[in-house]
Amino acid sequence: MTKKNTPSRNENRGVTIADVAKAAGVSIPTVSRILNDKEYVAEETRQRVHEAIRTLGYTPHTQARRLRGGATMTLALHHPIESPHDLSSVIETSYFTGTAEAASEKEYFINFLVSQLTPEALLNMYRSNQIDGIILLQVRMDDWRVNLLRENNYPFVMIGRCADLEDLSFIDLDFETAMVAAFDYLVELGHRDIGFLTYPQSWHKTGLGPAVRSLDGYQHALSKYGLRSCYREIGLNSVEEGFEGTNDLFRENPELTAIITVSHLTAAGSIKALTQHGRNVPQDCSVMAIGFGGNFASVVTPSLTTLEWSPYEVSYRATILMTEKLANELSSAQQILVPPKLIVRESTKEVT
Repeated sequence: MTKKNTPSRNENRGVTIADVAKAAGVSIPTVSRILNDKEYVAEETRQRVHEAIRTLGYTPHTQARRLRGGATMTLALHHPIESPHDLSSVIETSYFTGTAEAASEKEYFINFLVSQLTPEALLNMYRSNQIDGIILLQVRMDDWRVNLLRENNYPFVMIGRCADLEDLSFIDLDFETAMVAAFDYLVELGHRDIGFLTYPQSWHKTGLGPAVRSLDGYQHALSKYGLRSCYREIGLNSVEEGFEGTNDLFRENPELTAIITVSHLTAAGSIKALTQHGRNVPQDCSVMAIGFGGNFASVVTPSLTTLEWSPYEVSYRATILMTEKLANELSSAQQILVPPKLIVRESTKEVT
């Protein structure tokens, strides 16, 4: 008699909502909507997800969460900023909406923290039973929050990565791959003189992951193609910074035929600078942005070619990871790198 290849009860303990989504060929939010019996899901999709749940043996643990001793059913999302004036320019609001949606579907409350925390304040949130877990943004390579929570064995998940990732759960944007992919695309179009406008120098000096990893990916791309370095560390999400940074790049190398930026606004500044210098985009110089998706890339003239991620999807998945961790649904640390999606629009062109 042939033995069926069916997962055992022990094997099923490691099955997560992400596994169900992958097996069914849908997004994690779609699976969550179906698990919570939400509307606006096609019946065929609903059946496919339920079939994946049955095959994998996935079991939500809502009751287990509620029975945990001392559970507050409250999470926190921490995005430290230096000043309240940075709120709109630094923080992607989709991070909040993705987290809020996932927390609501899992019947958790969510606190959004944007102030600078002290170690004592962070520990007190756990000790005084204000939160069950925290999701960390703006993670540094050596992050005191990570070190403190790990030392005290308090549950947390990172949107980002530190240097020491042993037994830590995170979801992060794959900045290194994004940089190489940007060069792959532009080099294939024939570009060899490529400028780069990256994150602020202060970010790199303090070890913020996006700045460190993007520059690492940039150096790898230069080495891969034997190209010379031409970059500037500038302010984030500023048209004016992109304008000035582009002028600096062309003073260093007037032969540039392409520019990569790490935000849509700095890319708009690049286009503005190029136009003032009589260079048409993309006929005389291509411009592309690596960053978060949104409508802005489509309304810029010309529309921006991008390598982009969805902050909503990333924060949603991080929140689901946090709830699964609290419900003891994860058999091991979950470490997820999200590759960017290339969307070719009007701002890039083959070199002729």
